[in-house]
Amino acid sequence: MATGCSTGPDSSGRLDWLLRFDARTEARYQAEHGAERGAALRQIILVGLIFYNVYNFTSMVLMPDIADLSVVARLLVITPASALLAWRIVHIGPNLREALIFYAMIGVVAAPLFLFWLTMAPLGAYAFADSTLAIIYGNLLLTLRFRYALAFTIVVLLGAILAVVTKVGLDPDLRLALPVQYGTGCAFSIYANYRIERQRCTEYLRVLAAQSASEAAEEARRRYQGLSHTDPLTGLPNRRVLDETAEAWCAEEPAVAVMMIDVDHFKPFNDTLGHPEGDACLRRLAALFANLAAGPDVLATRFGGEEFTFMLRGGGALAAARFAAALVRNVEELGIAHPGRPDGLGFVTISVGVALKEAGVARTRDGLFAQADQALYRAKRRGRNGYALAEGDGAVAAIPSMAVVA
Repeated sequence: MATGCSTGPDSSGRLDWLLRFDARTEARYQAEHGAERGAALRQIILVGLIFYNVYNFTSMVLMPDIADLSVVARLLVITPASALLAWRIVHIGPNLREALIFYAMIGVVAAPLFLFWLTMAPLGAYAFADSTLAIIYGNLLLTLRFRYALAFTIVVLLGAILAVVTKVGLDPDLRLALPVQYGTGCAFSIYANYRIERQRCTEYLRVLAAQSASEAAEEARRRYQGLSHTDPLTGLPNRRVLDETAEAWCAEEPAVAVMMIDVDHFKPFNDTLGHPEGDACLRRLAALFANLAAGPDVLATRFGGEEFTFMLRGGGALAAARFAAALVRNVEELGIAHPGRPDGLGFVTISVGVALKEAGVARTRDGLFAQADQALYRAKRRGRNGYALAEGDGAVAAIPSMAVVA
């Protein structure tokens, strides 16, 4: 069973009367604060043992008839067990940790109550106060989780009442006064524990809500940023990404190739088959281009309408020609039917215009794109279903698909 406070899935940050977290929140809380809780408990247990054993001296005064039993119980039983618990407390899970602290505190209070019940010394009744301080120690210093603190307080109160009622030789007036005093101390300590625990829980939930809101805002920002860089129809990077990448690559040392791609006779495709089929065709082409754009030095984007672009970083005219040829060939091999094509070819093809920035040569983005666009139109004028390099970029003419470089 989880310890701490509860905010179940539909609780909207509200706490139930036992101040428990739901399982998910508890796991997160323990991941963030479990080690801190274990270290704090270890320190408090060790400090508590010092004060707990101080009462060996009061036992000699108040209960001389059983002083030796008091020393044995405190020094040889409770102290070693508590020291062992302090050593192990940082190495065990949160549920077991809180449960062990609860049972240990039952034993810590039971010892002085038993000694009070057992002694027949004239001043033995005064030893009853020893266990009251142990309750305050458990509820306020150890800060037992509220559900454990509540159970602990009820158990020790019943035990104290039983000890008072059944103690032989106790003054009748004390049989009434001592339980009232004890009950008052219990009520005070459990109320204080509730306030401390509630503040801990609500403060954590407040911080968690702020973190969740911040994480949601960051996720929304990333999602928006992703959408602002992605073409909604094809899923390829959009014109914005193309412009930013081209600006950066043109300023770098390596060679850069820009390829402008246009789907041949796309308007008749839409007119014959309809725009939904046209969109489906563009998505199939985009999927192909995305597969071909492998690695950090290749970028495929949708330029707009039925136009796409590729950018390659590194290599020269021959590498660009081979890549452009592969683009043309792979689109042709898709075999997308084009019944409205005026040249009777019957399937979808592309034309590609290629412009190059040679290594070490400065080129502007706009100038490179303009050259690629001119090469694209030259490829279209010379038969489509092929590619052409811009004039001056290796003097490669428009090449139809059946004669591309392998």
